Amino acid sequence: MTVILLDLGNTALKWSPLGEEESPRTFVHNGADVVPDEIFNEWLELKPKHIIGCMVSSENLALALTKFFNQHRIEWEWMHSQQVFDGPFKLRNCYEDYRQLGSDRWYAAIGAASLYPGQALVVVHMGTATTVDTVLPSDEGLEFKGGRILPGPVMMYRSLVNHTRCRPKGAGRYSDFPRNTTDAISSGILDAHLGVIERALACVRNVGFEGKLIFAGGAAPLLAPYITKEFPGAVLKHNLVLRGLGMFAGHS
Repeated sequence: MTVILLDLGNTALKWSPLGEEESPRTFVHNGADVVPDEIFNEWLELKPKHIIGCMVSSENLALALTKFFNQHRIEWEWMHSQQVFDGPFKLRNCYEDYRQLGSDRWYAAIGAASLYPGQALVVVHMGTATTVDTVLPSDEGLEFKGGRILPGPVMMYRSLVNHTRCRPKGAGRYSDFPRNTTDAISSGILDAHLGVIERALACVRNVGFEGKLIFAGGAAPLLAPYITKEFPGAVLKHNLVLRGLGMFAGHS
């Protein structure tokens, strides 16, 4: 009997047994609401006693998963953001209404804080949307200070293609001085991401800390060379949400 952790995002479902968060399985659903039988069968072979999940979209898929759990009498829980995480460290949620904070952002922050205890962090996730969140040390532990949200790289690209007369010829190359539309769009999307990260790090420095930059997400591998060049010391670290869920499951 084991605990299974689920990270259900806009385009992919990632999951792992508790304790195996660093080597998750991934199913790219792209908005579909059907899970392959082989995934269900693999879960049943593990004889899970509990499912702990984080769901930010894909309500129909979440409903299908919940129906499966109920049919097989597996206890389940779709997690929400908390006011305080109190485990090996304490993380306080400073959102005006903690319930409005996406659970993926909250558990990613917990996961990042578990990797870099007591440090100021800027946690970036680049998926359908890009989120740039800040965790700062305080007298009582750590505080999730909030963050920024902007369209992810693919959404930016599609928005320009669908709502302007720009007609790029595929993905362009980054250039300091782009001389064609395709390169201009790609360079603009990249600069928008580098700019919002730089602004978040500057805000952290303005309150007396040097933020550790951690980034992840489906678009992260494409942007990684530019991010690590612009911000030496930045760390590409996937599976932060699962790690955060694992911290909760192991200390609740």
